[in-house]
Amino acid sequence: MRNALTKAIAAALFLACALPALAVTGQPPIPSNGPGLVDGTWLNGLAGGLNNAYQYGFTAAGTNQSTALQLPSGFNLMELDTVAASTGVALPPCLQGTSLSIYNNGASTVTVYPSIANNPITAGQDTINNATSVTIATHVVNYFACAKNGVWSSK
Repeated sequence: MRNALTKAIAAALFLACALPALAVTGQPPIPSNGPGLVDGTWLNGLAGGLNNAYQYGFTAAGTNQSTALQLPSGFNLMELDTVAASTGVALPPCLQGTSLSIYNNGASTVTVYPSIANNPITAGQDTINNATSVTIATHVVNYFACAKNGVWSSK
């Protein structure tokens, strides 16, 4: 009986300490005047893989790779809110270990191109599924992963 009670108390204490760090997701607090202390709970979530940078409000542009909207690096999830017919976006450079998701919340199908500039590692043009572009239908999310420099995989 005593052994079971000890195990129950240990489990309760573990959960009480672990759950607050797992519950927080989102972006870090923005310091108002220069460098500031990072919120410890947010940092624990980041270390646990729960916090990912995201950005929304992108407007697709252009009708080909050179005129498409160049998406920034460093975001795990991007939402395209304004997509007109025949417009597109360009992925950031494909560097090993990079992954991101793009959600098309626009009114039209969007064309996704590799980065407009050549890859800084390979000095060549990136590809997506060994092609020059993919499309994302409205209200659909596509996942992009880069296991080898210059070669995006899309699903």
